[in-house]
Amino acid sequence: MLQADWEMGKGWGKPRILPYEPIKIDTTATSLHYGISAFEGISVVRNAKNGKSQAFRTQNNLNSFLAASEHLDLPSFNTDELLECCKQLVKLDKSWFPELPNDTPGQLYLRLAHIATDEVLGVRTARKSKIFAILNPTTLKPKTLRLKCSTEVFKNWPLGHGNFRIASNFGPLVPTIQDAKINGFDDVLWTLDGFVKEMTVINVFALIKSRYGVLELITPPDDGCIFNGSVRKSIV
Repeated sequence: MLQADWEMGKGWGKPRILPYEPIKIDTTATSLHYGISAFEGISVVRNAKNGKSQAFRTQNNLNSFLAASEHLDLPSFNTDELLECCKQLVKLDKSWFPELPNDTPGQLYLRLAHIATDEVLGVRTARKSKIFAILNPTTLKPKTLRLKCSTEVFKNWPLGHGNFRIASNFGPLVPTIQDAKINGFDDVLWTLDGFVKEMTVINVFALIKSRYGVLELITPPDDGCIFNGSVRKSIV
């Protein structure tokens, strides 16, 4: 795993790649009490022809990670330097790519998090923080999803925080997601004022036939009420 610590007045310390381990932070760390925490995910795949590790438009993900951190007034960082650190982590752990039967594609999911680690309680700008990254082997097997529309609980709203990947956006959604899964659904299709917005962590598109008989690919607008992910940005 990758770790880097920041302290006000001192700046960022030297990044470290260590064996996976629990992170020790103070019991009163503000990320634990006030949700001062941002995260991002990057899918790393192995090129079938040359065996090299590669990812899709990682700069988009890192820019989103930076924007989420700054939205919480966590310290800024250089996305190019963070990318280089992540590359070294993937290079070191590339043997963890899953070997799956029947040419089923696998990936290493890179999860980044930026958390406030202040020792003193209080809702304020972080005086200490930590960025860490871990790799998780997983599959890329596509499947059809059954979605339940949520019309009473809303994930995002105008002038809210839904366009950032911050931890406090997701905790309140758990009861609605769990209810959907208990009733045989895979995820929730979140709506607002009767309009479709997004799934829990995935943007949505719909292929429709217009009144003129023309096929159109449509997606909810990037109006602050969705997280505008890399795939959506690329398609639009």
